[in-house]
Amino acid sequence: MEIKYSISLWNYLHYTGSPGLDQVINHVRGLGFGIEMWGSYQGKNLYDLEECRKIKPLLKDITVTLHTVGASNSFDLHKKQIDAAAELGAGLIVLHPDDLVTKDKKAFDADLARSAVAYAKERSVKLALENGPLLFLTEAIEKTEGLGICIDVGHVYFTSDPMSKFLAALKHRLIHLHIQDILPEAEKKLPWRGDDHFIPGTGGIPEKDWELLAKTLKEIDFRGTAVFEIQPRNPLQTALLGKNFFQKML
Repeated sequence: MEIKYSISLWNYLHYTGSPGLDQVINHVRGLGFGIEMWGSYQGKNLYDLEECRKIKPLLKDITVTLHTVGASNSFDLHKKQIDAAAELGAGLIVLHPDDLVTKDKKAFDADLARSAVAYAKERSVKLALENGPLLFLTEAIEKTEGLGICIDVGHVYFTSDPMSKFLAALKHRLIHLHIQDILPEAEKKLPWRGDDHFIPGTGGIPEKDWELLAKTLKEIDFRGTAVFEIQPRNPLQTALLGKNFFQKML
C-alpha cells in the first residue's frame, strides 16, 4: 500500500486574505503534500489552457489532481477539464455524479461516461467518480470500463447506506480518497454553514468506520492519493471543542 497525501485548493477559499497560488503550492510542497486543484482561485480560471501554462512551472515535482468544476451533460466540458489536467501534469480528475447524467438529469449517461473515460485515457488522465448515492455509483462502474471511484468519507453519512456497504461495493475501483469528518453531535446545536469537511478524528465518523476504511485500503493494496478537504470551524465550534477538552481534564 502506498498513499500520497494532498491538500485541496478548495480549503483555502474559506479564509479571508488567502495566500497567493504560488505561496500555497510552495507551502504544500515544503511539507511533502500534493495539491488538488480547484477550478478558480482569486478570480482566475485555473482550467483555462493559457492559465494552465502559466501555472505549470509552479507544479514541478508535486503530485497534482483536479477537482471538477462541473461538466454536466457536456462532453466538451469534460474535454476541457481533461485537457487542463494533461497540461498541468495531473493524472486524475474527480467527478461528481452530476457530471455524468442525461440531459434531463434523471439517469446515468453511459455514453457520455464512456466517451469521457476514453478521451481521458488518450491524454493519460484517470477519471474518479465521487459519491454520491451508492446505486448511481454501482451502475456507473458496471457500465463504464476504466471509470474509477473516489470515496469521500464524509459524504457517506448523507446517504442511506453505511460505510461498510460503500467499501464492499466499490473497493475494486477505488483509486482516490477525500478525507474529512462530519459534524459531531455536540456541535449540532451551534450555528454553522455546513455539516462536514472537518479535521479527521475531530468529528462524528465512528472510529469503527475509520478502522474499516484502513483495513480495506490495506486489503486492496491502495496506491492512490488521499486529499484533505477541510474547512475551518467557526469560533463558537472551536471554543466548544476547547471547553469540552478542558472540562475532561478537570
